[in-house]
Amino acid sequence: MVTADEGWRVLGSLAKPVGSERVPLRRLYGRVLAEEIRAESPLPPFSRSLVDGYAVRAEDLPGPLPVCGASEAGRPFPGTLPPGSAVRVLTGAVVPEGATHVVMQEYVERAAEGIRVLSPLGPTNIQRSGEDAQPGQLLLSPGNRLGAGQIALLAALGRSEASVFRRVRVAHLLSGDELAPAGELLPAGRIHDVDGPMIAALCEAGGFDLVGQRWVPDEREEMERAVEEWIPEVDVLVLSGGLGPGETDLVPRTLSALGCTIHVQGLAIRPGKPFLCASRETTLVLGLPGNPGAHLALFWLFVKPLLEALCGMPFSIPWQTGRLNVDLAAGPLVRETFWPVRTAIREGGVWLEPLPWTGSASVTTLARAQGFVRLPRGRGPFAAKELLSFLPFA
Repeated sequence: MVTADEGWRVLGSLAKPVGSERVPLRRLYGRVLAEEIRAESPLPPFSRSLVDGYAVRAEDLPGPLPVCGASEAGRPFPGTLPPGSAVRVLTGAVVPEGATHVVMQEYVERAAEGIRVLSPLGPTNIQRSGEDAQPGQLLLSPGNRLGAGQIALLAALGRSEASVFRRVRVAHLLSGDELAPAGELLPAGRIHDVDGPMIAALCEAGGFDLVGQRWVPDEREEMERAVEEWIPEVDVLVLSGGLGPGETDLVPRTLSALGCTIHVQGLAIRPGKPFLCASRETTLVLGLPGNPGAHLALFWLFVKPLLEALCGMPFSIPWQTGRLNVDLAAGPLVRETFWPVRTAIREGGVWLEPLPWTGSASVTTLARAQGFVRLPRGRGPFAAKELLSFLPFA
């Protein structure tokens, strides 16, 4: 059994990014970049007007100035702005060479002899060529998750596609003869499967490709057959349940029999103590206890950071800090504990409301939780307003 910090170190060392693929712009949202993106030419490629108005030279003002032509989007004024003249310019159009400002049309008076500027000069209202980016400038690095803004930048650079890490392929096997699928009537002694729908939802939200999910009976041959089938097909195989020392807890023995290397077996934390991490060749196998509270905590603390690192992102836990809004009468803690909380923003900071928590099987607590606060081993009870680290569900 190892500490959470040691568990993170081990998983971080095992997280080697998967291969990459080229994907068109319309399918890039949420994907992780696998290449450097540099500007190949100035951005924007020409000096353009930010307003509708008139391109002028400052030294010629206030006028009157004859209007010698127009520059419209896609139809630039030919040549340089003649001294002592103005050019009508529309938003986004090329600003002719020689112009120092584009005066908004609201500040211009038109007359037979041309235009006269009515107010002192303000901003230039010109975005100069290369103001956004210079040729060769690094704009995006590998490991960036692409959102709408990044896709807009790629489009502005003239890119129709980009190289991104392929989606991590995940399979999820659930064990436990007491489980029944959601929606079925429950025979005596059975409970509905909670972990399956929860993992499916978390994988979809995280952009991970859940290629298989099924229940496996508590029989060693069935478990070995299912694990052997899926290990060659996926990057990560998640096993729910079967991690204890009992006769039907088959996961550690099955993995050893199939030639897997076990890297972590047991964490000194609550919830999630029976966590297991193993590997065979390039596939990682993660064992999570069946209780839904432990399942959810371990997903946010260990599984999601690992899957993101396999996608090419840095292996990291996005800790934040907040203050308890009430006393928490827990401890002294035998193990480092991750307690479910709700969060609120007030007085310029994050406040944490510890939820009533009797153990990992409580799904009503999970339905209210917005994160886990990190409570150090050996500490407790904890006083209101104490500053602590917490991991939000985001």
